Amino acid sequence: MRNFAETFDGSMDMIKASIKTFLEPFKAFLNAVSGFWVGAALITVIFAVLLIFNIVHNKDGLKEMKRPKNLAVCAMLIALNVILGYFSITFSSYLRVGFGFITAPAAAYMFGPIAGGIVALLSDTASFVLKPTGGFLFTYTLNTAVAGMIYGMLLYGRELTFKRVFLCKLTVIAAVNIILNSIALAPTAGSGMVGILPARIIKNIILLPIQSVVVYEVLKIISNISKGRK
Repeated sequence: MRNFAETFDGSMDMIKASIKTFLEPFKAFLNAVSGFWVGAALITVIFAVLLIFNIVHNKDGLKEMKRPKNLAVCAMLIALNVILGYFSITFSSYLRVGFGFITAPAAAYMFGPIAGGIVALLSDTASFVLKPTGGFLFTYTLNTAVAGMIYGMLLYGRELTFKRVFLCKLTVIAAVNIILNSIALAPTAGSGMVGILPARIIKNIILLPIQSVVVYEVLKIISNISKGRK
């Protein structure tokens, strides 16, 4: 296992260096976009636009959040997310699989974009309070809510297929995990956005198929349970 990790990390380091070289010509632009105030404004605007859009256009999702039973399920998902945050499997420095990514898609699939955003936002906040790792970044927390709303917009009320889940995860990973989260984290990294982007790109590409399969299987179980109750 150790030899595998060393070989794997060596290969990933070479890819990381290539990505960094590719990004160097865009360094000035990336650093400008990821400046604290510019990044914070950009992330806040995206969050606000998605929130307003879903409040206006997803009436069913708002109705879902007015039902006590659904609120109780969301609370359970938040608690589950905090618990899952304590567990992960590390294969190498580039491949660490946690399980907290399950709860926001589950809430979004069952109750819509607003529920997905709320569960994601409160889960991140609760996890930080109970198990703080570094400083609190409100932009990072807003990004989790953005991801939760995207899950709901692409999954709620739609036919559950692996292709749909995969494309949904691809959207979240590309837009939120790689771009928006890098913008949020860049001000805290001495190397700037160019320094953190390559590793984040590699890690998220590796996790994409793994998380897609896990989320699909979890949602399939939820779907089967829901059908059984009807």
